[in-house]
Amino acid sequence: MKHKYYQNFKSFFLLAIMVLGSFASFAQDRKVSGKVVGTDSQGIPGVSILVKGTNTGTTTDINGAFSISVKSANTVLSISAVGYKTKEVSVGSQASVSVTLEEDVSQLSEVIVTGYSVTNKKESTAAASIVKAKDLQIAPSGNVEQQLQGRVAGVTLITNGQPGTNSIIRVRGFGAFGGNEPLYIVDGVPVGSTDFLSPDDIESTTVLKDAAAASIYGARAANGVIVYTTKRGAKGKKPLQITYDGLYGGTDPNVNGAPKMLTPQEQADWTHVAYRNNAAANGTAVSYSHPQYGTSAQATLPTYLHFNGQNGVRGAVDMAAAQAAYAANPLTTFVIRPNLAGTNWYDEITRFGTTQRHSLGFSGGTDNGRFYIGLSAQEQQGILLENDFRRYSARFNSEFDLGKHVRIGENLQFTYRSVRGQSGGNGGLGIAGDESVILSAYRMPTVIPVRDDFGSFASTRAAGFNNPRNPVRQLMTNQINDQNYNANAVGNVYVEVEPIKDLIIKSSIGGQYNNSYFVNYNYRYLGDSEPEASDSFSEGSGYSFAWVFSNTVAYKYQWRKHGIKALVGLESLNTGRGRSISGSGINPFSMDLDFVTLNAVQSPVVNSNLFSGVNFYSLFGKADYNFDEKYYLTAVVRRDGSSRFGAQNRYGVFPAFSAAWRVTSEEFMKDLPAITDLKIRGGWGEMGNSNNVDPANQYSLYAARRDLSFYPIDGQSSGANEGYIRSRIGNPAAKWETSETTNIGFDATFLNGKWELVFDLWRKDTRDLLFNVPLPAVVGPNASAPSVNVAKMRNEGIDFQIINRGNITSELKYELTFNNSFLKNEIVAFAPGITNLTGGAFRGITPIRMEIGRSLSSFYGYKVLGYFNTAAEVTSAPAQSGAGVGRFRYADMDGDGKITPADRTYLGSPVPTYTGGINVGLTYRAFDLNMYVYASAGNKIWNQSKWFTDFFGTFEGSGKGERAKQSWTPALGNNALAPIWESASNISTSGAENSWYVEDGDYIRFQNISLGYNIPTKFSSKLGIKRAKLTLSANNLLTFTKYKGLDPGVGGAADTSFGIDVGNYPVTRSFNAAINLSF
Repeated sequence: MKHKYYQNFKSFFLLAIMVLGSFASFAQDRKVSGKVVGTDSQGIPGVSILVKGTNTGTTTDINGAFSISVKSANTVLSISAVGYKTKEVSVGSQASVSVTLEEDVSQLSEVIVTGYSVTNKKESTAAASIVKAKDLQIAPSGNVEQQLQGRVAGVTLITNGQPGTNSIIRVRGFGAFGGNEPLYIVDGVPVGSTDFLSPDDIESTTVLKDAAAASIYGARAANGVIVYTTKRGAKGKKPLQITYDGLYGGTDPNVNGAPKMLTPQEQADWTHVAYRNNAAANGTAVSYSHPQYGTSAQATLPTYLHFNGQNGVRGAVDMAAAQAAYAANPLTTFVIRPNLAGTNWYDEITRFGTTQRHSLGFSGGTDNGRFYIGLSAQEQQGILLENDFRRYSARFNSEFDLGKHVRIGENLQFTYRSVRGQSGGNGGLGIAGDESVILSAYRMPTVIPVRDDFGSFASTRAAGFNNPRNPVRQLMTNQINDQNYNANAVGNVYVEVEPIKDLIIKSSIGGQYNNSYFVNYNYRYLGDSEPEASDSFSEGSGYSFAWVFSNTVAYKYQWRKHGIKALVGLESLNTGRGRSISGSGINPFSMDLDFVTLNAVQSPVVNSNLFSGVNFYSLFGKADYNFDEKYYLTAVVRRDGSSRFGAQNRYGVFPAFSAAWRVTSEEFMKDLPAITDLKIRGGWGEMGNSNNVDPANQYSLYAARRDLSFYPIDGQSSGANEGYIRSRIGNPAAKWETSETTNIGFDATFLNGKWELVFDLWRKDTRDLLFNVPLPAVVGPNASAPSVNVAKMRNEGIDFQIINRGNITSELKYELTFNNSFLKNEIVAFAPGITNLTGGAFRGITPIRMEIGRSLSSFYGYKVLGYFNTAAEVTSAPAQSGAGVGRFRYADMDGDGKITPADRTYLGSPVPTYTGGINVGLTYRAFDLNMYVYASAGNKIWNQSKWFTDFFGTFEGSGKGERAKQSWTPALGNNALAPIWESASNISTSGAENSWYVEDGDYIRFQNISLGYNIPTKFSSKLGIKRAKLTLSANNLLTFTKYKGLDPGVGGAADTSFGIDVGNYPVTRSFNAAINLSF
């Protein structure tokens, strides 16, 4: 009996195990794989796959493939992606699903990244713009900011064609007298510039424009914030994904053509015209005294400009004697024939430069992590000879889940950059110095050839041509050895802990390490009128390390119709501590850079510097509330402390508030179906700026200077002892520049996304502007003036974006985007005792003066009424120093009957009042065509280069422009383009700032056109390629402008000397072919 019960129990137990096992097998997770494609059948990367009702999810890989675990046949997958309509799919018993997503033409789902948090445009109460990654890849620039021009309403960007340079970028105007650069954030790490970034590594770009968006960054956000997020892999078990992006092309320097200069014979003829005009003005006999053009009224060119020590040689010469002299001393023997056809010096110093960029991406993931590895190389030739840029980078991003509640990750990039022969100072902004190579191309007479008969570089050893230097020689012998190298590492590591649902604690530590080195070798050259008698050598290096430590706690909670998000954080950072050392000397023992050191030069000079960086300590918080996804409120506050300021003003508090109302969620809007979505928003806030003050500004400093303080401080009577002088006047009372921003706007979508309109009306008032106000000599003639809070400035404007999209046919789609910005910049107040501030001087001309009611860096000088056309006009006009027939005639602004400095007046502003862009996109089957036009208007340019080319008396004998042929004559009168051609230099000619230099800076540029073709998968798959695209593009094809200089995109070395053209590096035209592959 017992045995029977045992057998029955055993049978029942085994049956129970089998039944339970079967249920368990059904309850076990199973894998479902699939692919998400668009309407073009191409895979879509980065699509979110979420098991509805759970937190289980994954994302698609680069080809649109995914794999996810599901628990039952009733599972529903929610599939969503930026730019596409969300779709839900029932899994059922399928092991594989295929999903086609339709484009969501509305931009409401676009993600806005601030670095501390992520939200979508639908919920945002702030003014922020998003730039698509593909828009950053269209041109071979060395800096990703260059591609933002015209694509973001409210952003003014001035760039140039020089590879490896930084752009001038301003978000919603100019908020200070300096330090107006926006804050750059890369994967949560603040950086000084983004020249280390490869466009192919960028996933998204967000521009934060108003206080509601940017005040979370407090003291560093007054000039806007640009946030870059780099690429990441996708979670889920899948094979390794490989992508390749390649770009090949070249750049053409002659966008608007080379400057028009006088031919050799014309220069000779107009030199004699000047001599006749000089004689008439002075009442003397004409003297034709130029050493090259003969002594008769008819100017003639010599057989040799210079022959073995003689100038202006005509007739037969002893070439054998010259050859013997050259063999004996080649450095000082020249035989220079005139180039009768004329040397186009701009063409000689420029070239068609080649460009190539290659990027490899490796991405993958598991159920618990993801990674991305990016390798990039770019090599680009500048349009100037021997100007080259190279950048090589490696990026490593990864993120892993350690269980259900902990996540760790890192973002790390290593970059090596080298730039050779960079023109322009100030970080390579492309702003020409007073003796730049491009300016030398203006100043060099066309009659001088590039090389002489012996193959040496020809130059102004030939007398009568003043002191310009052969720019080809400068590039090929000096700038070829002007090399800069930089090794950079930037990144962060972070940990996120989610102890309870929707409560995330995050800690991140990151930084940036920079190591730089430069070397320069200038060879002596005795062929100039002002020869370089010595070889010179210099080199130097430096390093800096910046760090940031951020800690945040974020929580979100949804209760019925109430949604709450909160964020609090603590952050400390240092902008970069390090050292630098440099040295120079003359006549090194070797001319080979591989063997030259500072130990082997004569008269060595060594300098070193220590910099401690700027420390910030910050507390911040943000709260978001929404009711029924209809009403939104946001509040932000940040308290910053900075070592830039003294103890009494070290800390600042910066609050912001904003709200939005989704009108289309109201019942009464249901009767207006044409309005798909309408959100009205507004905000107010304060942001700080401390970029425009030296950390040492708070201290009075003293320095030992034997040359300035040679008195005996130790009781001895020797004047050789070093004393101390005051080197800086301190201002411990300096305080933060604070910007108060108000923004009102709306986001609207019509006809189910066919039309979109984003509109913002804004004002930014910045108070307590800092400026180095000159001090009386009695407080220390050799001391640097402190930065003092002296002014208030206002920027206000309108930004709007219009998008229209649709289908022309079932296969032909279009999208038109219009970005528009109107800006007014104005100084509204000065501190008591200050009436104006002035900028820098150029050749004795001071064209910048800032006054109340005018913009930053406004042009200032005498207003030209025309020219004195007769002697009677000279006599009857208000008394004017240097007045004469054919010279400038100025307006008597104060009506006192004489022309004095008090008559100088406002002449225009370099700040554009309008910037905008139009983008046209067409898609037909596997083809896409994109065209982009940029426009800038309402600003003036100070064309200082005319000072060198359009006056005979400025560097008399040097190269002159062809406008000389339209200089003043009695026949031309006030229709002349330049004053009378003569040697005199005074305030009535070339010696004063006046409106003649000021030109319209308006321009329209056909900035880009590209044609792409997606190769059908049925062809590319045969080669093992999952996706392939070919693109042809051209950039800066045409520019329409009235400006007479090389390029109307003129920036400045500083915000207080902005819009001045002294032979700046122009924007270049480029032609490129690109290929994008995924495996």
